[in-house]
Amino acid sequence: MNNEPVAWMMENPQNTSAYLTFEKPTREMKISHQAIPLYTHPAKTLTDEEIWQITEDFWKRDWTTLDVGFARAILRKAQEK
Repeated sequence: MNNEPVAWMMENPQNTSAYLTFEKPTREMKISHQAIPLYTHPAKTLTDEEIWQITEDFWKRDWTTLDVGFARAILRKAQEK
Protein backbone atom coordinates (compact mmCIF):
# COMPACT_ATOMS: atom_id res chain seq x y z
CA MET A 1 0.00 0.00 0.00
CA ASN A 2 1.50 3.30 -1.03
CA ASN A 3 -0.61 5.42 1.36
CA GLU A 4 -1.70 7.88 -1.32
CA PRO A 5 -5.23 9.25 -1.63
CA VAL A 6 -7.61 7.20 -3.76
CA ALA A 7 -10.04 10.11 -4.19
CA TRP A 8 -10.65 13.68 -3.04
CA MET A 9 -13.72 15.34 -1.63
CA MET A 10 -13.92 18.80 -3.10
CA GLU A 11 -15.76 21.02 -0.64
CA ASN A 12 -16.90 24.57 -1.30
CA PRO A 13 -16.89 26.39 2.06
CA GLN A 14 -18.92 29.28 0.65
CA ASN A 15 -22.11 27.34 -0.07
CA THR A 16 -21.39 23.96 1.56
CA SER A 17 -21.53 22.09 -1.73
CA ALA A 18 -19.19 19.18 -2.31
CA TYR A 19 -18.35 16.55 -4.88
CA LEU A 20 -16.07 13.54 -5.17
CA THR A 21 -13.28 13.20 -7.73
CA PHE A 22 -10.94 10.31 -8.43
CA GLU A 23 -8.41 12.44 -10.28
CA LYS A 24 -5.83 14.57 -8.50
CA PRO A 25 -7.28 18.08 -8.05
CA THR A 26 -5.90 20.72 -10.37
CA ARG A 27 -4.95 24.22 -9.36
CA GLU A 28 -8.20 25.50 -10.93
CA MET A 29 -10.26 23.03 -8.93
CA LYS A 30 -8.63 24.24 -5.71
CA ILE A 31 -9.54 27.88 -6.37
CA SER A 32 -13.19 27.40 -5.44
CA HIS A 33 -13.02 24.17 -3.44
CA GLN A 34 -10.97 22.75 -0.61
CA ALA A 35 -9.43 19.39 -1.59
CA ILE A 36 -9.78 16.80 1.17
CA PRO A 37 -7.82 13.58 0.44
CA LEU A 38 -9.55 10.26 1.05
CA TYR A 39 -7.55 7.14 1.85
CA THR A 40 -8.24 3.43 2.10
CA HIS A 41 -7.15 1.07 4.83
CA PRO A 42 -6.95 -2.70 5.07
CA ALA A 43 -10.26 -4.31 5.95
CA LYS A 44 -10.50 -5.70 9.45
CA THR A 45 -12.19 -9.08 9.55
CA LEU A 46 -13.58 -11.33 12.24
CA THR A 47 -13.54 -15.11 12.36
CA ASP A 48 -16.82 -17.03 12.37
CA GLU A 49 -16.14 -17.97 15.98
CA GLU A 50 -15.77 -14.31 16.99
CA ILE A 51 -19.05 -13.43 15.28
CA TRP A 52 -20.86 -16.33 16.97
CA GLN A 53 -19.50 -15.26 20.37
CA ILE A 54 -20.74 -11.69 19.84
CA THR A 55 -24.12 -13.07 18.74
CA GLU A 56 -24.44 -15.23 21.86
CA ASP A 57 -23.36 -12.42 24.19
CA PHE A 58 -25.73 -9.96 22.57
CA TRP A 59 -28.78 -12.26 22.67
CA LYS A 60 -28.20 -12.79 26.40
CA ARG A 61 -28.31 -9.03 27.01
CA ASP A 62 -30.91 -7.48 24.72
CA TRP A 63 -32.71 -9.28 21.93
CA THR A 64 -35.13 -6.39 21.24
CA THR A 65 -32.59 -4.16 19.46
CA LEU A 66 -30.64 -6.84 17.65
CA ASP A 67 -30.47 -4.99 14.34
CA VAL A 68 -28.61 -1.83 15.44
CA GLY A 69 -26.95 -3.10 18.59
CA PHE A 70 -25.65 -6.25 16.97
CA ALA A 71 -24.15 -4.32 14.06
CA ARG A 72 -22.44 -1.94 16.47
CA ALA A 73 -21.06 -4.82 18.52
CA ILE A 74 -19.58 -6.40 15.38
CA LEU A 75 -17.96 -3.12 14.35
CA ARG A 76 -16.52 -2.54 17.83
CA LYS A 77 -14.97 -6.00 17.85
CA ALA A 78 -13.44 -5.50 14.39
CA GLN A 79 -11.97 -2.14 15.44
CA GLU A 80 -10.18 -3.84 18.35
CA LYS A 81 -8.04 -5.82 15.91
